[in-house]
Amino acid sequence: MPSNTKHATWLNRSLARAKEFLSRDSHVILTLILAAIIVYALCLPNQMFWDDEDFILKNMFIKDWQFWPRFFTDNIIAGTHLVSNYWRPLLQTIFAIEWHLWSDWVWGWHAVSILCHAAAAGMLFLVINNLLNNRTLAILTALLWVVHPVHTEAVVYPNSMGDSLATTLVLTGVYFYIKFRRSHQSAIKSPDWWIALIMSPLALLSKETGILLIAFIALADFFFLTPSTRFIKKIKTILTALWPFILIATVYMVLRATVLNFNNSFNFYNQDTQFTTHFDVRLATFFRAISLYAGFIFTPYDLRVERLIDPAQSFYELDVLWGIALCTALIWLAKHNWNKRPVIAFGVLWFFTGILPTSNLLVIINAFVYEHFLYTSLIGIILIVLTFALESANNKKKRTIFLAIMMAVILAAGIRSAWRCLDWRTAIDFYEKLAPSVPTSYRVINNMGMAYAEKGIVEKAKETYQKAIALDPSNAVAYHNIANIYRDAKESDLAQQYYEKAIELQPNFIFSYKSLAQLYLNKNEYARARKLLEIYFNMSEEKIYTLNILAEIAYREGAYVKAKEYLTILLQIIPNDPTTLAALQKLESVIKK
Repeated sequence: MPSNTKHATWLNRSLARAKEFLSRDSHVILTLILAAIIVYALCLPNQMFWDDEDFILKNMFIKDWQFWPRFFTDNIIAGTHLVSNYWRPLLQTIFAIEWHLWSDWVWGWHAVSILCHAAAAGMLFLVINNLLNNRTLAILTALLWVVHPVHTEAVVYPNSMGDSLATTLVLTGVYFYIKFRRSHQSAIKSPDWWIALIMSPLALLSKETGILLIAFIALADFFFLTPSTRFIKKIKTILTALWPFILIATVYMVLRATVLNFNNSFNFYNQDTQFTTHFDVRLATFFRAISLYAGFIFTPYDLRVERLIDPAQSFYELDVLWGIALCTALIWLAKHNWNKRPVIAFGVLWFFTGILPTSNLLVIINAFVYEHFLYTSLIGIILIVLTFALESANNKKKRTIFLAIMMAVILAAGIRSAWRCLDWRTAIDFYEKLAPSVPTSYRVINNMGMAYAEKGIVEKAKETYQKAIALDPSNAVAYHNIANIYRDAKESDLAQQYYEKAIELQPNFIFSYKSLAQLYLNKNEYARARKLLEIYFNMSEEKIYTLNILAEIAYREGAYVKAKEYLTILLQIIPNDPTTLAALQKLESVIKK
């Protein structure tokens, strides 16, 4: 038998075995889980850094369950004494559970992130399979999606789990909504409808993109679930089932605009600029981002977490024109295939809907481009490409070749994703590799200084902090960080100078107050130390610690009445505390003398 015939026979047998194995949903989901684990296993020992510092490692709220109610009233990094416009109580609750299970053990954090990504892939398979009744398309979509290199940013560092968590809940909501529609029950009587509805607030509590649940359900219902061909009747039918979802989303938006508006929920910059006030600038910049996203999707070789791109100045810039051409092509595809290939139109609208929350068109967010912005929207592009590819494979031979090519693509994508995990192995390696690409990024340069300082590479840390200060002289963080270097080197005068500068630049920068107060204490400058700690007390959650220190300083200073006042406040926080009562009794005797 010729060798090529043997190879073809072996390939056909292999495909037949794979088809038989994947005929059960549980086997498909197991395959997706294994694919996620194999691809991302290299990230398990990776150091935690980047956003992990503020959201997890330094976040005191997740380390003490007494703060759990504040997950629902404060921004997600309030426990780090910082302010953001992110409110994600469910994600923060999961972080708290993880912290109490394994503290800062990195393997545990990365394992949960990987499994959450796998769960999203599993739900994606169930949604596509049940919605389109095309098992091959569903399996290939989920498998290519779970290994695609563009997702490494959303998986390899634990804080980014908000993407996979929200997407899992969104897809779960879509899946149960599909089951509800196919059951022909009324919404109120359908357990599936209620489960879908519950997913709505849970997704919103996970990440802001949870609001996509309503849009994705509406798209699925419009194209595949409501049989009526009359447009108005379709819309009425969909709205009848979706009005509670819309109500939940409306309440969420109102809360984010009022009591949960920590740092301007709808404008990250919190000020008017050409970008924030001119929609045409934001639209042109969105087209520029689309041109970059096309590269991430189809040629994912230049992947990195930070990209500093300028707002577009005109619609006639080359990359903007390329983005316009891509969007125009997608819109044409949707219009041309609206009736004969609804899955193509569905995929196009899924992509644009998924990218909308991070497009800066409606809500102005913290960046123009991030790879993880494609986490959910990529599904639409994969559906489009695979639908055309499967149609082209219209006979057994072509189908065999297509599946072989797909396996090769999935393997190559998985290898690229696995290799990318190594970029995140240590903070120093990560920042040293990233910095040349974004030499003007204050965040990257300052964080690189922190990585050097943590490893005791003092001179490099100082040099790097000075670069950060030169990039943004008005930012308090690098001043505080370099002050720490001088403090540890016993150069207290320089440390004091930089701490004072940090406070001058940012009076609410809580970290410098405590450190500067300690420097004053070391010099026996009690009044100055006490003044700083009183400010720190009003801003910090460390009330008991701070009051004890204040009482001790006042006692040393001879300000006994003030010391008594601090101890009295302390007793209000921890009534009948024996240590405080004893200190107060001792102080009373001193005052009498």
